[in-house]
Amino acid sequence: MAVILPTFSLTSNASTASINAGPLSIALSLTAEDTLTVDSVTAEVVSVGTTETTLIDGSAQDAGSEVAGTNGGFIYMKNVSEGDHDVYIGIEADDASATDLATDADTKRLFTLKQNEFAFFPFDYTMDITVDGEDATCKLEFFLFNRG
Repeated sequence: MAVILPTFSLTSNASTASINAGPLSIALSLTAEDTLTVDSVTAEVVSVGTTETTLIDGSAQDAGSEVAGTNGGFIYMKNVSEGDHDVYIGIEADDASATDLATDADTKRLFTLKQNEFAFFPFDYTMDITVDGEDATCKLEFFLFNRG
């Protein structure tokens, strides 16, 4: 087994600061870290076009074991598109077809990554992760760390 050591740090100035004013009346400094046991990693930069597709098929991971909280992994995603284009991240029932995530009020869309934005989150293999792009030139970097 191997380990990864994710660290998240969030800082901002107070809203009264003359440079880079923050959203709060006080300065913010938040740090969280953990040691996570993993046994494998998948890493890719994928082209995300304007046609929705399945990025990660949950039932195909970890030998098809889909025990929530036991099997699963951790996903890091970053929109590495050269242009200012959005990448849409969604979910779909296992083995269902991906739906169009670019429409407003789409209940399958979890979030939008704007250029250079990123996300890191746990993922149980009980569903599929889908992607869609605002433009045919969108690119998404992702790592899937399988929980050990």
